[in-house]
Amino acid sequence: AENANAAAMVLELTRMSVVTYSSEFGPYPHTALSVCETALNDGLETDGLYFLASTFYQSFDGSVTNNLSTIAVHETAHQWWYGAVGNNQAVEPWLDEALATYSEHVFYEDNYPDLVKWWWNFRVYSHGASGWVDSRVYDTSNFRAYVDAVYFNGAEFLQSLRDRIGDQAFFDFLRDYFARNNGRIASAYDFFAILDLHTSANISDLLKAYFYYR
Repeated sequence: AENANAAAMVLELTRMSVVTYSSEFGPYPHTALSVCETALNDGLETDGLYFLASTFYQSFDGSVTNNLSTIAVHETAHQWWYGAVGNNQAVEPWLDEALATYSEHVFYEDNYPDLVKWWWNFRVYSHGASGWVDSRVYDTSNFRAYVDAVYFNGAEFLQSLRDRIGDQAFFDFLRDYFARNNGRIASAYDFFAILDLHTSANISDLLKAYFYYR
């Protein structure tokens, strides 16, 4: 009961995220989505359900500029990137985590455009995004290095890709990637093969800068 106000915010942000992502990526695949406050120290996605740490609720400040808000938006995005479009989370975790992280940017861009710069600073730059985007879970020595590479440098890559090919091609690509792989286990091969259908831009320099295995 002491976290009722925070829970109301989570519910509203989840609703807004479903509306945003359904518009930008493709329709939400279920008729309901549950959120559970729990004793984990972070957020955790499952299909049709996600968990949020009690500490996020307890430190909620009434705004949308905090961990409760950004992680709620992030875990909702996993209903598209993990739930609907699956991937090998050990070998190619960037396919859900980079996309879910960048989806936070899409959410703030669509709903709170004045906070986009704040989002980049709070979520990405403050952590010092670095490392290979396509790192496997076996490749990094600790969780911080893994997140900085896969989540945050992954978001940097997706923004660089968007800047290179343009907004229209970028979002057409994401919608096509979602549609073709909804209900499937997608791979990096699928990602780049579908991308090639939407742009003729040369991204070899981006691949060299962000990816180890390509």
